[in-house]
Amino acid sequence: MTLSQMQYDEIMRTYEARREKARHDAEEAKRKVRLAIPEYEQIENMITDLAMESAAKALDGDTQAVSSMKAGIRELTAKQEKLLADNGFAPDFLEEKYVCADCKDTGYIDGQKCHCLKQAMIRYTYRQSNIEEILKRENFDTLSLDHYTDAECEKMKGIISSCRKFADDFGQRYENILLLGNVGVGKTFLTNCMAKAVLDKGYSVIYFTSIRLFDTLSREVFGHDEGSSAANLHDIFTCDLLIIDDLGTENVNSFVASRLFDIINERDLRRRSTIISTNLSFEELDGRYSERNFSRIFANYHVLHPDIGDLRVRMRRAAQ
Repeated sequence: MTLSQMQYDEIMRTYEARREKARHDAEEAKRKVRLAIPEYEQIENMITDLAMESAAKALDGDTQAVSSMKAGIRELTAKQEKLLADNGFAPDFLEEKYVCADCKDTGYIDGQKCHCLKQAMIRYTYRQSNIEEILKRENFDTLSLDHYTDAECEKMKGIISSCRKFADDFGQRYENILLLGNVGVGKTFLTNCMAKAVLDKGYSVIYFTSIRLFDTLSREVFGHDEGSSAANLHDIFTCDLLIIDDLGTENVNSFVASRLFDIINERDLRRRSTIISTNLSFEELDGRYSERNFSRIFANYHVLHPDIGDLRVRMRRAAQ
């Protein structure tokens, strides 16, 4: 992801704010424990005194000082843990709580960008932070079969199972998904379910509606911003999961067909998974895009076809 130094600094300030909040919350937790359990702070002081005494003994040549200190601290710490449990506090109550436990909100692990920082940079670059609010509402936990008929339920259970398996196996098995169906059958909801599950596993996800994807690329190419276009294409080629929603709603021309092939082909070569949803039939896909695009999709994508009635209409009627 290509960001200016100012943009990068803005992202890193959010990480600094997260760490500061974690420190503040941990200090507040300590204050609560000290008020509720005076003995806990007394043991804290004993641990400090023991460490200082042991250090002095070690300097005087006592070879057993360090091992004795460690044993003493273990004993005192065990007493503290029991005090917390006896007074109803969780074992991790005093620990600093980070948004990302993997990098402890530093953005880096062993000098490499953490998955959370990569995703933060993606959100910044493509201004997709709004998808996070959508994913809070649309995910496997909120998925319901209430508005399906009995026959549709059986069909959808199989499709949902395939979507869950895609998310569960992500990172272990290379797979692409093509969601094919009419308007209002829940394709975008299923896409969001998979996106949320993949994000929760720490992988990077880029989401585009088809219109926005090709509009973004065309504005950069025909606006002579070749450097930015190349950077965006690199991100689209290399992110862990690319989602193209509503393929077929864009104006199809040679540029769109060419870019679509580049994206599908390059991601296949890199073994990077892609989810495409479309309202088009196989015949319409074949007619709108070049034969090489259609053959690539048909050969390398697991096709899921929720052939059911319009859920949006049913839900509006049920709400009336």
